[in-house]
Amino acid sequence: MFKKKQIVFRSKNCLNIKKPYPIECRACIESCPHKAISDNKTIQLDKCTECGICMSICPSDGFMDKDMDNIGEYILDSERIILNCPLAEPEGYEISCLGMLDQDAWTMLMIRAGDHEVKILTGECGACPDKQACAVSVGFFKEIHEAWPDHPRVEIEVVPSKGDGKSANTNVKNLRGTAKKRISLREQGRKKVKDLFPDIMAEESYPIPKTREWIAEAFTSNQELKIPYKTIKVNDKCTGCGVCSKICPQNALRQTQTDDEILLIYEPLKCVQCERCVDICGPEAMRIEYVSLSSKYITGKILLCETTARYCTKCEKQIFHHLEPRLCMACAAKDPALKGVLY
Repeated sequence: MFKKKQIVFRSKNCLNIKKPYPIECRACIESCPHKAISDNKTIQLDKCTECGICMSICPSDGFMDKDMDNIGEYILDSERIILNCPLAEPEGYEISCLGMLDQDAWTMLMIRAGDHEVKILTGECGACPDKQACAVSVGFFKEIHEAWPDHPRVEIEVVPSKGDGKSANTNVKNLRGTAKKRISLREQGRKKVKDLFPDIMAEESYPIPKTREWIAEAFTSNQELKIPYKTIKVNDKCTGCGVCSKICPQNALRQTQTDDEILLIYEPLKCVQCERCVDICGPEAMRIEYVSLSSKYITGKILLCETTARYCTKCEKQIFHHLEPRLCMACAAKDPALKGVLY
């Protein structure tokens, strides 16, 4: 029997495609418990259970459920938010598995829980073949909970389906509130085309992951709320070399130089915490940690570091180290006494 494909690979969203990097990201392939993703990111339908782990583990929406836009609209527009997995009682909006909820999705649900009822219904996860995906998602929840212990309550209940044949999503229309914004005729047309030709979705690309966009929109009703948010921090070891901004696949880092001042600008909303900048930083000046931020900073731009440019004392070529003497590689190589000291 032909199996309908619900999860698609959006190649242009994949970090490996966005910008070359020495170490290829294989998080989706290595995390799949059913070995359903090939080396070229093709989903093997006979193995895929749509557990969603490839979605939650991918930092940039390389894999995405076709229903993701509808799920986002439901969560953002509903007065009561109830999500249920296929093995739970169908009392809310059915998602493929708890495993599809990534760190940003959980954060957004916690934000919404501040003034809305938010409930997750699951079946017996321990007996489910997708329990590994569920465990990964619950791990994200626990990490955020530790960083934000007093977050609004998100109820998670185990309510196994009674098997009475009731179809899922039957109550969704009753749970939804009034939409915050009307969809234009052009957007309605695009949705119809996607329904008729679903593979078109695989060719789409966008700079900010869906669940990250949800966080930004969830903030609209509470601009002053501060949440723990993973962000880049830079210490005084930074030499202003600019390698981090050059290799960032999301263009979340931008370095500019005015006269002798080097500025490193950061856009948290674009950053997907892939940690490439941290790994490639020679002076080990960068790290990623939770910081309490409001919407103003998450959706804005932050000055991460301001460095004074340094120049070789002999040839005046710009150098990117804090060592003494201040010499570039070429000038240091001419002095036998400095061999192996600077470079």
